[in-house]
Amino acid sequence: MPDTDPILEAVAALEAAGVEVKPVGEELDRWKIGDFELSDAELWRLAASRGLVEE
Repeated sequence: MPDTDPILEAVAALEAAGVEVKPVGEELDRWKIGDFELSDAELWRLAASRGLVEE
């Protein structure tokens, strides 16, 4: 089974939960949710805090 990028897994989980997540720039290391801009780590912590991904 191919390895999946954990950040893209978190994005997919948040989107499946109804959260609109948009990439910022071309590097895919910043994400926009509403008025907030999050780093990869912050996005992961958000998804984990809601039980959408395993820590």
